[in-house]
Amino acid sequence: MIMEMIFVDDFYPIYMYTPMSEMHNEMIPVTMGCSYQRCLYCDLNYRQKFKIFPIEEIRDYILKRKCELEKINRKPTKFTLLEGNPLCIKTDYLLEIFNILKANFDVDYISMFARADDVLNKSDEELLKLKDMGMDRLCLGLESGSDLVLNFQKKGHSVSDSIEACHKLDRLGISYSTYFMLGLGGEEFTEDHRTKTPILINQINPFEIIFVTTVIFKRAPLKKLVQDQSFKRLSIRESLEEEREILKNININTIIKASHKTNALPLLAKFPEHRDLCIEKIDKYLENSDKILQANERNKWKIWGKE
Repeated sequence: MIMEMIFVDDFYPIYMYTPMSEMHNEMIPVTMGCSYQRCLYCDLNYRQKFKIFPIEEIRDYILKRKCELEKINRKPTKFTLLEGNPLCIKTDYLLEIFNILKANFDVDYISMFARADDVLNKSDEELLKLKDMGMDRLCLGLESGSDLVLNFQKKGHSVSDSIEACHKLDRLGISYSTYFMLGLGGEEFTEDHRTKTPILINQINPFEIIFVTTVIFKRAPLKKLVQDQSFKRLSIRESLEEEREILKNININTIIKASHKTNALPLLAKFPEHRDLCIEKIDKYLENSDKILQANERNKWKIWGKE
């Protein structure tokens, strides 16, 4: 899963990750890294053990931020708990954090990243308690609708787990967005990925679907598989063709956000109304030669590196 990166003083060594949909919220450090730590494509836990910050540190941070925000007359109402999957920690601990936030701010909602198994590991009663205290707009990294891809990447949950977790949130009235990764299956599994991902999507009800393109991070375990050629990356053209096939078969009412910097072509659309426009835009872009596609990609990363 690839996300937006921001910096929070004193808690994260270089940067941390937050859901694209929630990147303008007030960020609250709760955990460092991810509790799972085994996805091949991810560098989130490189030389970094999963950590839950002590409640005293979290409380001190919230009080400090409240003072800072009051000085600039800013009154946030939307909050995101950091980092990789805070929903994994004990419900009572989360509720204590929620109580601190609600005692100091007018809270519209509290969001966070979550794995599908985090949702499944919470009882209905626990999730409803969190919902009643403001939890909403969870962000789930589902990544693919192909079990072949999920197993290869050691994602740690199945497609049926993804569907069950989303249906559970739907039933309890908790909204959620989802991440999917273009190129995650490489050349070997691209057909299964592009065919089965929209099948999964059409069975769930996210308010937003975020598409990002797989990047081979230098610290991610997947890099070694690229080097020994057991994972063959898609070309820019192949990745766009995969995206086109996935989008072509999505039928649910949602927002498609494929505007992350890793994507060759930024897309933002309401589905299914604007599906044909997205396909037309991809087809138009694919009229460019591979040389132009590659040049555009190089220029994009040069600009990103300067930001």
